Amino acid sequence: MLKLLLTILLGTILRAKHGLAISCGGCVDLDEINFDKTIVRFPFALVKFDIAFPYGEKHEAFAEFSKAAHKATSDLLVATVGIKDYGELENKALGDRFKVDEKQFPGIFLFKGSVKDSIRFPAHLDVTLDNLKSFVGSNTPLYIGRDGCLKLFNDALKNYANKEDAEQLALIQQMIAEQQKLTQPEEQQNAKSYIVYMRKINEHGYVFVEEETKRLLRLKAGKVTAAKKLELQIKLNILEVFRVSKLTKVVPAKEDKAEL
Repeated sequence: MLKLLLTILLGTILRAKHGLAISCGGCVDLDEINFDKTIVRFPFALVKFDIAFPYGEKHEAFAEFSKAAHKATSDLLVATVGIKDYGELENKALGDRFKVDEKQFPGIFLFKGSVKDSIRFPAHLDVTLDNLKSFVGSNTPLYIGRDGCLKLFNDALKNYANKEDAEQLALIQQMIAEQQKLTQPEEQQNAKSYIVYMRKINEHGYVFVEEETKRLLRLKAGKVTAAKKLELQIKLNILEVFRVSKLTKVVPAKEDKAEL
């Protein structure tokens, strides 16, 4: 009885202390009664098994993912299962069914239209917004990109920095044509940023990516409004699309270009 009272008291304190973190906008609460019936209603479902009153960075990352997912697709259910190790042990049997206990919280699973078809989020990965996006993107046809990013542009511009100048110029024209097809003002503005960066990289080389990243980070760290920070973060997200793990393109020195 004493353990039960202490656990309830701790849960109350944590809810008061971490009230903002506990909220998971867009997340559906599942339990032993509605779990199976709900999972099969969606092509895909990402479900987090956790303590009854979750908090902390991992839960915050999952909540942020939920917001991003709802903006990107209606084919993915984002849900939580709260497991209690006291009282009536709510949802403990559901956790046991998927081999999740308090030592493994949170346990995150991706279901593919059936409770019998699931993939577990790798234990060696940190539960972060980007890792959750990557996990879903790698195991489904769904695209939940970083804020401001456009899938068509991302796919077309892979390894852009290493392409020859002529190919880069051709891609610029191609992306301008795609920008003109967009109907949402926000998407048109973001597409414009892609095209600006494409031109800058073509003119100045990969060094532009490094220098512009530093400049945007400096601005973001300064005294700017929340709206401006979001604007700068979107530009950073788009700029990250142009980053390459290995630069293979040989850029002539400025002296050589001058001679030509």
